Amino acid sequence: MLTPGQLEQFREEGYVVLGQIVSDEEIEALRQRADDIVMGRVRHEGMWFQLDAGGMEYKLLPGGEFQGASQEYRKIEGWERDPLFLRYMQHPVFRAWTRALIGENVSIFRAMFMNKPAHKGTVLPYHQDGGTQWKLTSCDGDKFLTVWTALDDATRENGCVQLIPGSHKLGLLSERGHTITEEQERLYCPEEKSRYIELKAGEVFVMHNFVLHRSGVNPTDKPRRGFSVCYMDAAIRRVDDPDHRFPVIFGEGALTA
Repeated sequence: MLTPGQLEQFREEGYVVLGQIVSDEEIEALRQRADDIVMGRVRHEGMWFQLDAGGMEYKLLPGGEFQGASQEYRKIEGWERDPLFLRYMQHPVFRAWTRALIGENVSIFRAMFMNKPAHKGTVLPYHQDGGTQWKLTSCDGDKFLTVWTALDDATRENGCVQLIPGSHKLGLLSERGHTITEEQERLYCPEEKSRYIELKAGEVFVMHNFVLHRSGVNPTDKPRRGFSVCYMDAAIRRVDDPDHRFPVIFGEGALTA
């Protein structure tokens, strides 16, 4: 479930590839459910949809309610509303990791589908996940953990995640912005230090939120779909709405599928 060697690698490099933790049949069910949602065959009130603008420029389209059946959604949030994905998010392996790194009571900041459609996709520059722009009562990176699952094969060619091992030790480089500066990228992200996280469909990696990471476009004829969940300490609240309660995944008051 979780080994001392994995924990040591996580502390030193800021990420660990876990491989596949559920059966091929369960992964195929998640893939099918993702198709059902993007095509509107399954609908859950409150999910947030953003279409892909495409291109080498980091330019994002506005998001909101379901915008029609399409395989070209870039991002969809709110997957804890779907029983199948919620059960996956509560897998014992993720419970073990969050218990070791966060604690007993764990919520999520977001559960999102990230897609690079075939012959499209939008460049995502080097960035960290966190900072004051998240408007949370804590910016402590040790209170967060991101789990990323490949729904399709993720390769260099189709825009897999690329990261800088050990960069979480730099701390939060930009509290106010999502991406780092060009100067910081030159300093901390030379190509020879980067690592491409190539995964087979169904494989998983866990990542410290402060690890510098990016991804490119997808010129291939197959999509690169991933499912990313940001777990966090359930005590964390919104700065502007302390009564808001994020979805609890583990511990007291946890959601049930």
